[in-house]
Amino acid sequence: MTTSPPPWLPLPLPLPSPPGRTEDEPASGSGDQALDPAELAALHRGRDAGEAAAAWVRELADRQRDERHALALKHAAAGIERASHQEVIPGGDGQLTEELRYSLGADVLLGAAYTATLPDLAPDERLPLVAVCALAAAMPSCVLGDLARELALLADELDAATAAGRAATAATGSAG
Repeated sequence: MTTSPPPWLPLPLPLPSPPGRTEDEPASGSGDQALDPAELAALHRGRDAGEAAAAWVRELADRQRDERHALALKHAAAGIERASHQEVIPGGDGQLTEELRYSLGADVLLGAAYTATLPDLAPDERLPLVAVCALAAAMPSCVLGDLARELALLADELDAATAAGRAATAATGSAG
């Protein structure tokens, strides 16, 4: 196992909306920057894909025997939601906080630190889990390029990775 920070780091979710902005309204770098319909659609698409992926990761968390592994997966799920929605800030720097990078890191496969065990995951669930985390982590950087095109592509891939994970879960008989 790798040397890791504490077994989990708290993620403050949901983040409060800035003054004058509703939670479902995307943030913008400056008040005079209007989002075009394609960008707005991509932001909603990214959020929806992130919520679906996070729901699957929470299902994985719910079946963990070790509560520390369950907590690590729940933090990953919260990080997926945050990275696919609240951190995609048009006009922003496209960077994740260290805390969020940690919760979405490949170490999610190893579970909580200091347990000397691995999370209860079927072999075919591992790759989709890493893919879901990596795709969510990449979403905020779309604000630095072609937001509508890049975020829509990542959202499609996030949906595909989530579908693969759900199929693996169903195939192993591990679902709820």
